[in-house]
Parts: sequence; C-alpha cells; structure tokens
Amino acid sequence: MKKIIACIGTFFALVALSTQAKNPYLLQTADRSAMEHWVDSVFETLSPKERIAQLLVITVRNSDTPQNRKTLQRLIQEQKIGGLLFDSGTAKDQANLTNYCQSLSKVPLMITLDGEWGLAMRLSDTPRFPVNMMLGAVQNDSLLYEYGRAVGKQCRRMGIHVNFAPVLDINSNPRNPVIGKRSFGESLKNVSSKAIAYAKGLESVGVMAVAKHFPGHGDTSEDSHKTLPLVPHSKERLMSTEIPPFKAYIDSGLSGIMVGHLNIPVWDATNTPSSLSPIITRELLCDSLNFEGLIFTDALKMKGASKFGNTALRAILAGNDIALNPSKPEEQLNSILSAIEQGKITQQAIDEKCKKVLRYKYVFGLANYTPIKTKNLIEDLNAPEYDALNRKLNSEAMTLLRNSQNLIPITHLNKGRIAVVSVGNDTESVFQKTITLYADNVGRFDDSNPLPSLLDTLKHYDKIILAVHSGKAEHRARIGRICQTGKAIVACFLSPYQMNRLSHELTHCKTLLLAYENTSLAQEYAAQALFGGYAIKGKLPVSLEGSFKLEEGIYIPKCRLGYAIPESVDMDSWILSAVDSIIAQGIKEEAFPGCQLLVTRQGTVVWNKAYGYFDYETHRHAVATNDLYDLASVSKATGTLPAIMKAYDNGRIDLNKPMSKYFAPLRNTDKKSLTIKEALLHETGMPASLQMTSVIIDPNSFTKPLIKRRKSSIYSIQIGNNTFANRNAQLRKDLLSSRKSDRFPMRIAQNLYGSKSLPDTLINRIIECKLRPSKRYLYSCLNFVLLKETVESATGIAMDKYLQQNIYGPLGMQTTGYRPLDRFPTERIAPTECDNFYRKQQLIGYVHDETACFFGGVQGNAGLFSNANDLAKLCQMWLNKGTYGNERILSPKTVELFLTEKSSTSRRGLGFDKPDMDNPEKSPTAIEASASTIGHLGFTGTCFWIDPEQELIYIFLCNRVYPSRTHDALSQLNIRPELFSTIYRSIKNHSK
Repeated sequence: MKKIIACIGTFFALVALSTQAKNPYLLQTADRSAMEHWVDSVFETLSPKERIAQLLVITVRNSDTPQNRKTLQRLIQEQKIGGLLFDSGTAKDQANLTNYCQSLSKVPLMITLDGEWGLAMRLSDTPRFPVNMMLGAVQNDSLLYEYGRAVGKQCRRMGIHVNFAPVLDINSNPRNPVIGKRSFGESLKNVSSKAIAYAKGLESVGVMAVAKHFPGHGDTSEDSHKTLPLVPHSKERLMSTEIPPFKAYIDSGLSGIMVGHLNIPVWDATNTPSSLSPIITRELLCDSLNFEGLIFTDALKMKGASKFGNTALRAILAGNDIALNPSKPEEQLNSILSAIEQGKITQQAIDEKCKKVLRYKYVFGLANYTPIKTKNLIEDLNAPEYDALNRKLNSEAMTLLRNSQNLIPITHLNKGRIAVVSVGNDTESVFQKTITLYADNVGRFDDSNPLPSLLDTLKHYDKIILAVHSGKAEHRARIGRICQTGKAIVACFLSPYQMNRLSHELTHCKTLLLAYENTSLAQEYAAQALFGGYAIKGKLPVSLEGSFKLEEGIYIPKCRLGYAIPESVDMDSWILSAVDSIIAQGIKEEAFPGCQLLVTRQGTVVWNKAYGYFDYETHRHAVATNDLYDLASVSKATGTLPAIMKAYDNGRIDLNKPMSKYFAPLRNTDKKSLTIKEALLHETGMPASLQMTSVIIDPNSFTKPLIKRRKSSIYSIQIGNNTFANRNAQLRKDLLSSRKSDRFPMRIAQNLYGSKSLPDTLINRIIECKLRPSKRYLYSCLNFVLLKETVESATGIAMDKYLQQNIYGPLGMQTTGYRPLDRFPTERIAPTECDNFYRKQQLIGYVHDETACFFGGVQGNAGLFSNANDLAKLCQMWLNKGTYGNERILSPKTVELFLTEKSSTSRRGLGFDKPDMDNPEKSPTAIEASASTIGHLGFTGTCFWIDPEQELIYIFLCNRVYPSRTHDALSQLNIRPELFSTIYRSIKNHSK
C-alpha cells in the first residue's frame, strides 16, 4: 500500500510539473510571424488529401536505380506523402535520391533517419559511432552533447531533418531481445542525462531529436518487430522507472517523441498497441505530460502494430502527428478521408496536425530549400573532427572491472614475456597490431593455434593478454582454459550481457577490461588502455547478475603515449598533411629514398607514418613504422645523454667535476681538468673529430697522398664532397681482419673484425689529440666519446647495457639500441652508405659513423638505431619530468636541469642542441620553435625536437646518406625545418 501511495504521489507530482513543460526548443528559435506566414501560404495550396499526406513518412529503398526512381516518383507525385525514411545504403545514393525526390515534391519533404549510432546505422560510408550501451559507460555527458552536435551536422550535410534517436528506454531486463545495447543502460539518471545531452546536441544545429520508445520498451521479453510485447508492470513501476526519462526530456524542451508498439494492460486493457492507444498517446503523453512537440509512431509495418488494420488512421486518432511507414500508403490516405466523411475524425484535427508538421518543416529550413551539394560529400561526412570525437568516445568508455593484481596498466615491459591471444579473431587484428606500439616483441596467437599446443607454449610467458572477440559455444573452452593459467589479462569485445554469459569461463581471470564492441576503434583503444595510453574512466551502465554491480569501474590514469589523430589535440589534419607533399618532394629530388615522421602533442601520437622505400633502385622494401634507422649524432642526445642523466641522478657523477675523476686515463694529460658539463656543452677545446685514416689505414699500402680534391684513376673513391681517396690504401692488418678469431673478436662490418687492441688504440689516439687554445664552443664528436668512457667508468657497466637496463627497457623502447643485427634481421634496417673505402660494402645494420664503427658499434657520438615510435617514448619521459609507464626513470630535478640549462656563449644546452634565437635563419629548428626547445640533428638525415611549451615532439628519420654521404639535398631543400614549421602551423590558435 505504501508503494502504491508513493507512486500515486509521484504520478500527481509529474502531472503538476507538466505545466512547466517547455515549448519545444526548435520552435522557440523560429521567427513566429514569418513561420506562420509560410505555413499558411503552403497550407492553402493543399487539398484535404494532401494535408493528410503530410502526416505520413514512408520508408523507401536507398538505391539510385531507374526502377527505384519510378517508385519514388509515384509515391511523391501521386500520393503526395510528407516525408521519407531511407533504408540502408550509401550516402551518395541517398543524397542523389533526396535531391531527386525534393525536386518532384510540391511541398518540401521531411527527410528522416533511423540513426541510433549515427548515420552509419543506415549509411555504410559514414563514421560508425559507438552503440548506446557503450556510451552509457562514458562519465562525461558533455561528450554526448558533442556527439549529438556531430551527428546533427552530418544530418544537415545529408539533407536529413529528423533523427529517430535517442533511445530513452531503461534496459532493466538483460534478456530484452530488441533493446539491449541500444539503451544507455539501466540507470534512470544515466539514461536520462545522456539521452538529453545527445538530443540537445542534435537540436542545437537544427535537427529534430525523436526520443523512443514511449512509454518504455526496456523491460520486455519480446521484439515489437515480430509481435506485440507485453509490459506487465504496475502503474507505480511505470511512473517511477519508465516515464521519468521521457518527462525529463519533455521538460528540457526537446521536440520529438516516438511511441512504441507495446501492450500495457494497466493503462489500456484492450490489447491495443501504445502507438495506437489514445489513452497512452493522447491522455498520458500529450495531456498528462504536456508534450507539445511532434509525435511519431514506431514503424507501422512492424508486427507489433500491422495486424490491427487502418494503422495510419488509428495512429492519428490516438494522438500521433506522424504515421511512420504504414503499409499501402494510398489505402491509408483513403481510409483517413473516409473517416473524415464519417465523422470519426474532424477536418480541423487533420488541419492542425498538418500545420504543426509544416511549422517544423519551416524550422528545418525548408521554406528556403536548397539541394544537397554532392561534391566532397563523403569527405565532409568523414571529416577528422568526427573521427576525433569517435575516438574520444571509445577511449572514455573503456571499463576496467577487475584489476586484483594491479596488472593494469601493464608495466615493466623489460621484465618477463608477454603473449597476446585472440579468440574469435586473428593475429592481424587491430587489437594485436596496436599492442605492438607498446611491446614489439610479444608472442601473437589466434584460433589457428591448437589449444593443447597453445597452452604448452603459454607456459613460457609471464603475462597473457586474452582478447575475447566471440562468446560462441565453440570458443568457451578455449577462453576458460587460458584464464585458468592465472596469467590472463582479458579484454572483452562483447556487450556486458554477452560477457556475463562467460562468467564461469572468466572466473579465474584477475584482470578484466570491457570494451563493449568489436569495432576497430574499440580494439585500438582497448589495447591503448591496457598499457596506459589513455586513462580508463568508464563505469558499467548495467548490473550483471552474479558478477558486477551497476556503475562498477576502476579508474586508471594515463601513463604512456596514446595514439589518435591531430584533431584530438587541437591540431588540423589538413594543414599537417602538407608534410606529405614536402616528403614527396624530398623523395623525388633524391634527398632520401624513404623516411619515418612522427608527431606527438600533449602526450598523444597524432602522426606516425612511413614513406618511400629503403633504396632508390629496387623498391623492394617499402618503409614501415617499425623499421630501424641509423640515428647518427642523434645518438648523443638519446644514448649517451640519458646515460649521463641516470648516472647523475644516482649520484654517480658530478657535472662540474672533471671527467678524469672517473676516467683514469685522462688524469695525467692536458685533458685532466675538462669537466662533464664542458663536454656536454662542447666547450672543452677538443678537436671536432678523429682522423680515422691516420689510425686504421696502413701507410705502407699506398704511395702518393692519401686524399686529393679531384677524381682520377688512382683517386677514384669519393669519401666526401670534392674529396677522393687513394684506391690502393688498405686497412691495417694488425688492427683489422676479414676473419673472426680470438685475436680479432670484434665485429666491425660484414667480413670485417677488429682486434682486441683496437678500442684502446683509438682511445689513446683521442687522448693524445691536441687541445685547441680556446675552450670556445666547437661541436666535437670526441667530447661524447669521452663522456661514454666516463659514464662506463662511473657506473662499472657498459653503456649499452646500462641504457637497456635503466632507460630503454623500462620505457619499452624495443627497437632502440646499438648493434641492431644482434636483434633484428637486415630486412628491417634501412641501409646507409655504400662504403667503398673503409669497409668496402653496402652498410646495413652497421653504424655509418666511422668512429663508432671501429669501436665495435657502441660509442658516445653515434651507433644507436631505432624507429621513431620508440624515440618518442624517451622524449615523452622527459616531458613527463622523468616518469613513463608508471615508472620513475629520472627525478624531476634532474630532468629540469638538463632540459633548461644552456650555455652562456652558444645556443647549446646540456647535451642538447637548441634553437638559435639570435640568428633564426641559422637555427636548426623551425623559426616557430620556442626558446625552451631541445633536440639534435644526425648526419644520416635524422632529427628530433621537443618543445615543452607546446608539449610537442617531432621526430624525422631517414637515410639521406644512401648510397653516398655526398647527397646533401636534404639540407639544400631545408626539409627538416620546413616539416617542423608545418607542424607548428597545424596547431590551432598557434601564433608566434
């Protein structure tokens, strides 16, 4: 009794509040006088039958064929119907047919859409937004408003005036066969707020929102497409659960409502569908809830209504304004005409509804109808702004339901092995490919791997990422057995209800991420979520019996780079795409055969593309984003410098102390007082480089000078611009050999090995180098050779191992390192120079720089190989003040010191190059770069730049020295700075 009294109170409160219902927003925006003038002028031209026809919207085929055009012509010119609902097809066909139909119609047609998840629900060549159940997990309702605006703008572009969305049904029945994922969930508050936000977004751009399915289809066990579903609940339940979202929608001033085909005995005991029931449509919706907007029936051809006959007439009598898709429109029109003659309905009632429809047509802009412009239609519908929003919605919906061992985000990528297993998909899935952006060396498996052998293989892995793309019976055992390993991190690409049917199989998984759908974007952002590329914020929009409660969801903050598109971080894709032309010109001019370009902003990679080929001649290998390039002197700032930073951070070195304190061979030399800081700033007085010819060329192997400025028969080997070497010169046999042995263990190149004494020979020659009289700035590779020796002496560890343990491994930089042939095939490494002098071979995987080369490939000035994606992780760690992937790599103070310290006499920073603010025309960066920008160039055609003020990272890798170092078109064409400038220009509202 208390429940009944309470609900009766709720009902009367609802009725009382209904007087506060707003006049629909769309009508409020119109010039009332102009609108009424147009409505009256059109109305007066219509015959009684034509006025009735304005109340019919008919579903038509979306196929631009001569036969379909004839059908549409009859429908419009003979039956004079008021509106169209196109079924599935393409945007191009629908646009052409809309223009055709509008050209035939006496009164402009109302074009409608059944687009619950955007145009893609009906149009195949448009963006596919998430279904409502997934959106129900999003915690930021302003995104739903933006989503509504986006769909509204797409509708306007397509000449669509009405969208049959949002779904306002509370899906409280998990076994509901027709609503399910179409609902925002089971929370009254969540469904209401999201639906209203979406609807307001639609109507903010002049597209009518139509909420459905009044008075609530969420708790039914039958499908109204197939039968008339029974809603067995009491009035109290309906008024407290199903009706409030519609009441809130009406009070928000929104314009359209669709009445569903439902049998609700407590309101209408005649077994009449709610869409045809005056009690439900007129008395409840119009009178009690005071809805003044446009009322549509659900499609009258559906089995839930069609068997009742004369459906259009009954719909109008019930209080609907629009009869949607009744069968046999001509018969329906004649039936209503007869009803007028028989006095069952008045002409005045028809006229009022006709004028009501015409008012909305005026609001839609049909008083000044213009055809759809079909030029660039598909491009406009798929504009980057929609992609950016779609990505944001997907990322915000990801819901972490279990994380009992705190495995998410996945950390310590350098410790243990990771396997990725897809069930119901393959190793080429978007999910698996996205994971390789974070962990390139994972084991990848799918349904093609027999379960017994797969389980044996998985024993050798420490973490198993299990991607569940299917809940079919044939996959359940596989899912359950893998979860029983106790190592499974599950990403589930199913609806919450589908996932809950696997509750037994998922019992043993300690980590569970719900991605809601199996779309490409859901897979991409689930993978990113697992590794911390985006914060995980979603909350479960429904309860799952025996498993999870409503609004469960574990928040995980962002801790790694994410991947999106430029618009996601307020950049313009169209402007940024100009880099494609710059690079194409560079390839055409043979500045380089191919390259990688990466751009990140605000912790998000927005451009990560590969261009061209490894070579000019064969085009056998198109560059991929996971290929490796020789970084040349970029190694100074991304190899030696991070090692110095880490050693400084650990108190192993003091920047103001001489290198000789740590590297003993310097102590009794003229270099004993040179400090680490001076070396980082290139202010030591060291010469620019070591003349390798004086060390490794046998002086007895040739006569005449070694080098000349002109080519001749003897001086036939070009080693630089206008520099040619004596072809008779040979390497010293005491230092180098063509065969590996105990005496010559160090690999220098293919079929070339260095002696045990070679590194000491080179170091001694560097130590013996004569210092210049002044310590004034001079860029010197030898400074960084000494820094490498210093850091190794201070830490007691070889620098490459020190970097792997402390920097590259924790950051997940799996392609970055020295001597890449120890880890990667030659097919993944870009070739550099064809060295006809020292190594007499095409260099692939062996460092181009001769100093680093003859040290065995690991040196402070060069030697590092990487792809752009992994370098971005190091750069982002610096921008994060020393953290990445939930791991502290460096202290904030250390990072701040190295990123901000600058020479008082040159543009250089501590190991970094910087912009030349005094001479911008000589600056290695873009002119737009801020003074705080840091980075470095590399001789092979590489560079990276970080602008902390814009949270911007720019990385360009190429092999411009292929096949010869004399290729200087890269510098002549100013490509690297021009690419950087283009990136700045693409930043919205950026000015300098």
